[in-house]
Amino acid sequence: MLKKFGIGLAFIGALMYSGILSSVFVSSAMAEEKKEEKKEEKKEEKKKEEKK
Repeated sequence: MLKKFGIGLAFIGALMYSGILSSVFVSSAMAEEKKEEKKEEKKEEKKKEEKK
């Protein structure tokens, strides 16, 4: 019984760990996406200023 409990606990721990890792990767990917959007906006603003 103790062995089954340990295996179940390890399995739940692995699922939680993978969930934390995936959320970290998703949040970092979203942050990178926002940075790229800001860069594109700045480039567009510079082009508009140059046209004036």
